[in-house]
Amino acid sequence: MFLKISVLYAQQINLEGKVVNKHTKQPIEYVNIHILNTLKGTVTDSSGYFVIQINPKKHKKLIISHTAYFKQEILLSSIDTKSELLICMKPKIAKMEEVVISASRYPQKISEIPKPVNIVYHREMLDKMQSNVIDVISEIPGITKIWEYHSPLLLRGMNSKRLIVLKNGNRRIGTFPGGFFAQSMNIYDARQIEIIKGPGSVIYGSGAISGIINVISPEPFGNKKTNINIHSGYGSNNNEFLEIAKVCITRQKFGIKVSGKYRKTGNYYYGNGIEAKNSNIEDRDMSIHTGYKPANNHKLIIDFDYHWGDWGKPRGFNGPDKAFTKVRNQEENYHTSMKYIIKVKKRLKEIHFSTYFDHGQRDYYKYKFSTITDKCTSLDLVHYKYDYGGGQLYGIFEFPGDHKLITGIDGYIFRLDNPAELFDYYNNTHGTQGGYKDAGQQVGGVFMQDEWKIDKKFKLISGIRYDLAKVKEGVNSNLTSKEKEESRYAISGNLGGVYLMKDNQKLSLNLGHAFRMPNAEELFIEVISCKGIKHGNSDLKPEYSWNFDLGYKGKYKQLKWELNLFYNLIDDYINETLDTVHENVDFTYINTNAEIWGGEFTGSYNLENVFKTNNTLIPEIGMSYIYGNDLSDPDNPSPLFGIPPFLIKSNLTYYGFFKKSFVNGYFLKFEAEYAAPQDRIPELPEGSNRGPWGYIPSEQHWVFNMGLGVNVNRITGQPKFRIQINNIFGLDYKPFGSYIPAMGRNIKVILSFKF
Repeated sequence: MFLKISVLYAQQINLEGKVVNKHTKQPIEYVNIHILNTLKGTVTDSSGYFVIQINPKKHKKLIISHTAYFKQEILLSSIDTKSELLICMKPKIAKMEEVVISASRYPQKISEIPKPVNIVYHREMLDKMQSNVIDVISEIPGITKIWEYHSPLLLRGMNSKRLIVLKNGNRRIGTFPGGFFAQSMNIYDARQIEIIKGPGSVIYGSGAISGIINVISPEPFGNKKTNINIHSGYGSNNNEFLEIAKVCITRQKFGIKVSGKYRKTGNYYYGNGIEAKNSNIEDRDMSIHTGYKPANNHKLIIDFDYHWGDWGKPRGFNGPDKAFTKVRNQEENYHTSMKYIIKVKKRLKEIHFSTYFDHGQRDYYKYKFSTITDKCTSLDLVHYKYDYGGGQLYGIFEFPGDHKLITGIDGYIFRLDNPAELFDYYNNTHGTQGGYKDAGQQVGGVFMQDEWKIDKKFKLISGIRYDLAKVKEGVNSNLTSKEKEESRYAISGNLGGVYLMKDNQKLSLNLGHAFRMPNAEELFIEVISCKGIKHGNSDLKPEYSWNFDLGYKGKYKQLKWELNLFYNLIDDYINETLDTVHENVDFTYINTNAEIWGGEFTGSYNLENVFKTNNTLIPEIGMSYIYGNDLSDPDNPSPLFGIPPFLIKSNLTYYGFFKKSFVNGYFLKFEAEYAAPQDRIPELPEGSNRGPWGYIPSEQHWVFNMGLGVNVNRITGQPKFRIQINNIFGLDYKPFGSYIPAMGRNIKVILSFKF
């Protein structure tokens, strides 16, 4: 806590200060500050600051207290008016444990969850000027990023078809063949992003095989205040301009938070200095988060999100010999949701009801090339349009003996149209094609999960779920036959346990039976992807996965570690195979079997009082290894498509504070990432000449980054200055799964103000 005394008149003076966490050096909100044996007091704001009026001759002690920290007392006579005093509050370990919402739809401590959990906070997003979800979470072991802007989400070697992405607990749909591409979600209105690894089908339904990602906004309620946040950034490599503005108005019963983001870039440059033509981006995001509390036991929260993006494909995007340097992809989507929560005093503690709706569109391009001249002779410009909506109703019951039961129903409906414009460059003609109309699926399920804390050390979690799905081909303008319709059902379950050992150590085991329904694209529709043209297979069955997770997490003094091992055995895994039936189609889908196993390890150590008192040095390391087999031939397993290489990610962070300087806080961070060579890849399907990504080995590479942050909280606007240098040495390399080299050296600068 920085203290500064300024004389108001002979006896009364203003005492200004700031309260921070001793270990993390982050500001602490809602700390009680009061004068001993008086009624005078105040609380810290969201930046940890407070102002209180004192009389040094009359008052003797200042009491600083917070339920999650050890209380402190300060003798006012010990304060030197010519210097500043830094005081850090020590957290109570049992009280300060991170709280996660996503695992069971209600807040609970990480130590009570039998699966690996990672949390990324809002401040971490701003420190690096990240633009979307994949950029923010790419440092987490088990997460793989492929491309610069529109990369699919990969968790434990599986894309977001087998991973559920949520916004405030409501499902977001992925309309790309590779699943959910994260650039379409605004992250700057988020309080935190939660990543739950392992099966989540019991709670969230179809697709939660590798895990879930939940982007969570802060509640719009609180003390009476109005804040304006402005962030302005620039990236040197691609002339990136990023502007973010956020207005927060909070009251006890009502609040509204409005945020907007605008981003525009030029083309970026590879590490060898070559320009990636047609890699420029322009996108806009806006979010509104509001709510009303008519009473303490009733809460209504409404969200609205809008995204518009325009991005191109640099040479090689769809293969090393493809030069799509004139194509611009446009996408636009709306997302709105409403949640109502009722708190009940009896065994039924809470009732949650929510509903959501998405509408969006995006363009994709299908080319045909001359086999003689290798020049483009025609183009199909496909306009994908979709509507997506659903809801959930569930209750949280509490019984004696720390026993909880979560049960409810949920479901969603998805519809897709894909009309196209047809350009024939050889004959100079233009036409239209209706494509499929109202293709899609509807899925509904009922679930129940029981959580029983048997004693202080052991917690048991079990659950079961039943889902029914109906998938529609839609009306095909090219066919006169009746549209096809398929029904599927699935049963999933989960059994897990957590054992709290002595000395802040946790042992967890989880067995889950997760599932994924085939969607309309996989069953019926022809789609365009970066791997080529794909056509559906109406005989597909649902995927079923047996997931085993074993975790060991601990802390000893300033050392922290976590080891997680997993094994997934997937029956009827929906895989791709060469299509030999349809003209101008590269791939179709088949059911096979697969296994994916591996693990993640993270470790960190807090070195306190380094160089100066209260300054901290934190080395951290994270590793992940994933191995996948295609079990089409059980006697001769082959490499499974899309399995990333062994990765090591490490960083060294130094947090410092000044007592007398104009700058009161800073951090310096060095990062290194190593990706091993990935030679274990599937063979290119015989007869295919497209050369899609994932069938070519990736080389090993190192990447080095650094960051610097400076806080100047003593002037109006509380400015924060950040510098992030990515790929310091300008290395020329290709990330796993990409034909396109990564961005070369890029210096990002961001300046933030809060009013």
